[in-house]
This record gives sequence, C-alpha cells and structure tokens, in this order.
Amino acid sequence: MANPVQFASKSRSREPSPQEMRKTIYNMVWPATVESLLQMGVGLVNTAIVGHLSAVAISAVGLCNRIGNLLAWPLNQAVSTGGTVLVAQSVGAGDREQARTHAIQAILFALLSISLVSAVLFVYAVPALSIFSPEPDVLETAVRYLRIFVIGLPAVGIMMAVGAALRGAGDTRSPMIVAAMVNILNVALSWILIYGKLGLPALGVIGSAISTVVAQWIGAALAFWTLTSNRSILGIRLKGPWRFNRESLGRLLRVGLPASGESFAWQAAAIVLTFYVTSFGTKALAAHQVGMSAESLSYMPTAGFEIAATALVGQSIGAANLHLAKRYSRELTRISAIITVFTAALLFFLPVPIMRLLAEDPEVVILGAVYLRIMAIAQLPQQVAAVMKGVIRGNGDTRTPMYIASLGLWGVRLPMAYLLGFTLGIGVAGVWTSMCVDLIVRFVLMFWRYRTIPWIRASDGVEAGES
Repeated sequence: MANPVQFASKSRSREPSPQEMRKTIYNMVWPATVESLLQMGVGLVNTAIVGHLSAVAISAVGLCNRIGNLLAWPLNQAVSTGGTVLVAQSVGAGDREQARTHAIQAILFALLSISLVSAVLFVYAVPALSIFSPEPDVLETAVRYLRIFVIGLPAVGIMMAVGAALRGAGDTRSPMIVAAMVNILNVALSWILIYGKLGLPALGVIGSAISTVVAQWIGAALAFWTLTSNRSILGIRLKGPWRFNRESLGRLLRVGLPASGESFAWQAAAIVLTFYVTSFGTKALAAHQVGMSAESLSYMPTAGFEIAATALVGQSIGAANLHLAKRYSRELTRISAIITVFTAALLFFLPVPIMRLLAEDPEVVILGAVYLRIMAIAQLPQQVAAVMKGVIRGNGDTRTPMYIASLGLWGVRLPMAYLLGFTLGIGVAGVWTSMCVDLIVRFVLMFWRYRTIPWIRASDGVEAGES
C-alpha cells in the first residue's frame, strides 16, 4: 500500500532533544488521557448509578447507547479524525488560516449531520430498539430513555469537533477542562434527578438521561466559547466566516469518512454482538455492558497516546520533518506498552472488586469478572495497535485502519462468536473469547502496516542516538 504522504526531503532543523520530546509528549498525553477518562466518565457514572437500580435499567441504557452510537458516533469520528489530522498538518506547515477553516468545517458538519440523525432516532425509537428483541420491560424503558438521550447527541458532536481542532493545534488541556465540567454537572444532576433530591421527584433511569443531556449542552457551549474566545489557540472568532467551504469540507470528508466507516463497522458489529449476548439472558447482557465500561478504564491511558500520535505525527509531517515523526511514533508506542502492562494486570487479578464498583447483582458481578479476565489478555496488543493507528492516521492514511477493523470485526469476531457461543455451546464466554482473538489479529495487521510506512522502515542511524 502506497504511503499517502511523500516529501522530497527531511527537515531536521530545530529538532527537540529526547528530553524535550518526552516533555512535549507528556504535556499532550496527560490532558488527552484525562479528557478520555472524563468523557468515558459520563457513561461510566450513568452505568454505575443505573447499575444500582436494576438489571432492566442497565440493559435499557446499554441498548440505547448501542443504537444511538451506531449512527451518531461514526459521524463524530469523521469530524474528530479529519479535524485533528488536517488542523495538525496545517499548523505544522505554518498555515493557521487553513487550520481555522478546517476547524469551522468540522463544527458545521458535526452540528448539521448529527442533528439529522437525532431527529430520525427520536421518531423511529421503537422500531430501532426492537431490532434487539429485548424483553418488554426493557424495551419500554429503553424507548423513554432514547428519546431524551438523542437530544444531547448534537452537543457531543460539537464537543468532538472543537476538541479535534484544539488537539490538532497542540491544545489538549482545554478539551480536558470541558470534559471535567461535563462530568461534574452530570454527577450532580444525576444524584438530584435519579434519587429525587432537593425536593424534586425521583425520576430513576429517566433522570439519568435528562442529567446527561443538560450536562452535554452546557459542555458544548463551554467548548464553543473556548474555541472563539480571545485566548483561543486558533484565533477563531464568532463573526466568522461561519459557512461551508467546499474544498475544505471535501478534504475533511476524504480524511474523516474512512474513520467514520471504521466506527460504523465497529458499532454495527457491536449491535450484532449485543444481539448474541441478549440471547443468553438479561444478566448476561448486563454483565456485558458493565464489563465493557470497566474495561474502558484500561484503554483510556493509551487513548491519550493515540490522540497525541495523530497530532504530533501530523504536525511533523506538515513541517516535512519525517525524522521527528518517526521519533515521536516510536516513543509513544514504547511508553503506552509499558503503561498497558499495569492496567491489564488490574483487570486480570482484580476483576471482582472492579465489577462490584459498578453493579450489585452477584450473578452480574461473577459474569462480568469472567469478561474482564478474558479481555485482559488482549489489552497489550489492543493498546499498542491503537497507538500505531494514531501514527498511521497522522501520516494521512485513514483507510487502512478502516480495512483492518472491518476485517477483524466481521471476518473474525462475529463468525467466531457464533461458532464458540452457539455451535460449540460455550455460551457468553465464547462470545467474549472471540472479541479477544479479534483484537490480537488486528494487532498483527496493524503492526504490518506500521512497519511498511517508509519513514518507519528507513534506517538512517538515528536509533542509536535516541534514548
């Protein structure tokens, strides 16, 4: 596969020392990691609180997340990946005006496209959720939850687009602050609305939906203010120009849509997998949903490295400094692997205590612990592959990760899940085993693509001077 970015020469002027480079990585990674944790925290808080209500509530919220994310999250990934890559390369090339244009296109596209998706889901909530054939009480709760949940999806799109632009420009702290505010508001409002505090009626699982939506829209307003304030790193102002730019939007979609396709393939496969798990009962579905939320804690540190890889490699390529891109990619991969060893150990050796933080039902806890132990095996290949994917995207190649993800999900995960879970009668543990095998296969393929990038393969004696 041809390398999407070619330069006639490598610029090595003003390269940072190893210590300076690691400081740059640290300054980008820790806010991005905290932001990822906080973004996941919204869902985790909801899962933890709802998990103490009932298995029906857990299942209903999980189904809504699946169907909502199937259509909305791929669009978020398009603007997030496309915005980060294009803004980073424009900043690296010293073209701030082009960077601003790309940022504006990401926001406009996110707001328009996700608003349309939200409207469709609101109207067709019942048939959309009925695809999973849930039990009647789960379906009733899920429909009520979804029609509130979708109101917040455009706000999430705005936050994703703004965050992508800021990260591409090297600012990972502002998106972190926004995510922190969203979480604080969500926790406070959830406590008030779910349990009926401060004289308000107890709304239960519906209170969780309302609190999330309110927090998301306040977060979107804060993110937009951050981008357009006088302190904005990109210098974007409210007066515009806030209109679609055909050339910039076209580039955004060319770079971002493969990431969108990857996300859609993942979300669609997750729905099929959820359908498989649902056939094993409500307790198995609840364990699956809670287990994924707990596992996400292991992924979050590396998510920060993936984001940093896309931005730093993109900026280096924009500046025509392939040597620096190579140094960043290797250092990010090495550090993320070390961290993942520790997070994987927590999932493998402490699955029951972790599950008890998120659920009370003993059967859900035991089944969820099985899930965590199985998925702990795949953590290292999964996380290293994620950083490599960030490098590949920063290089301008967003198609290969889509191909690899689609092959792993639909060529390995789903067929093996059916074989192990149903044909061989292993049950839900067989479904989870297929997820583990898929991630290992994808690591092998991602490593192969990573090693074929010309500036990764190039041997110029630099390695000997790196420490």
